[in-house]
Amino acid sequence: MDWSARLLRTLLFVPGDQPRKLAKVASFGADAVILDLEDAVAESRKDDARDRVREALPTYQGPVVMVRVNALATGRCLDDLAAVVGPALHAVMLPKTEDPATVREVDDRLRTLEQEADLSIGTIRLIPLIETARGVARSEAIAEAAPARLLTLGFGPGDLTTDLGIDLTHDATELLYARSRLVIASRAAGLAPPIDGPYLLDLQDREGLIADTRLGRQLGYGGRAVIYPPHVGPVNLVYSEMSPDELARAREIVEGFKAAEAAGTAALQIGGRLIDYPIYRRALHKLHRYLAEHPAVSEENKSNG
Repeated sequence: MDWSARLLRTLLFVPGDQPRKLAKVASFGADAVILDLEDAVAESRKDDARDRVREALPTYQGPVVMVRVNALATGRCLDDLAAVVGPALHAVMLPKTEDPATVREVDDRLRTLEQEADLSIGTIRLIPLIETARGVARSEAIAEAAPARLLTLGFGPGDLTTDLGIDLTHDATELLYARSRLVIASRAAGLAPPIDGPYLLDLQDREGLIADTRLGRQLGYGGRAVIYPPHVGPVNLVYSEMSPDELARAREIVEGFKAAEAAGTAALQIGGRLIDYPIYRRALHKLHRYLAEHPAVSEENKSNG
């Protein structure tokens, strides 16, 4: 199966210059790991981090593997790409993206590197991170800049609030417009649901993390970046959770629609609601996410038929 169709509920960052953390990052249950060459690495250690990430890339089995390179404007980005592109890399996160021209330039560089590595063009996917007011204002154009390369957009709340001169709050109303705009931009461009930024207010505040993650999911995000390993479990659960009633409803829709389709119809009523392909696909998607976090339920389904 194409890895880009896998769930990306949690994407766990790890500093690229810390070998012990690089060795452990895949053990926390995140759907993806992000080996970081940017903000988590001091300027004096950037070259060392690049070497360590290049060495670590082939060692991961299981999670989707990404690298956050340095921004194009730093002068380090192209060398970062040259160091990490290879068969062990699935995607690149491009920070501080403000212009579609930047995306196209990185796309061109990745194409050259893929050819040199004997990889199919488009193998390495790209996730531009929208972290400034200018990036938000141009998010639609950025999302459409490289259709064959972009997986989705990523949201950067820390840098955005700094750029805007505002503070993060628990209800996150100051981020609502920007978060929503990225959802619309991604969907309009035919990309996967965007990746929400990490929860930054209080790493020990589990309730705050869960509430904010539920808000992101309700807005239309498909998952979120994580900077603290204990956040992986709660975020995975939020992006997979369903109440017993919701679970029963989703099963009823999926099973009923499959039976109706097999009988030659693509519409039916369940509980007074018209069920057609869009409703069926939504229920199937929710069920898929739930079963990813509840394998025992998935095995029960198999044993029951």
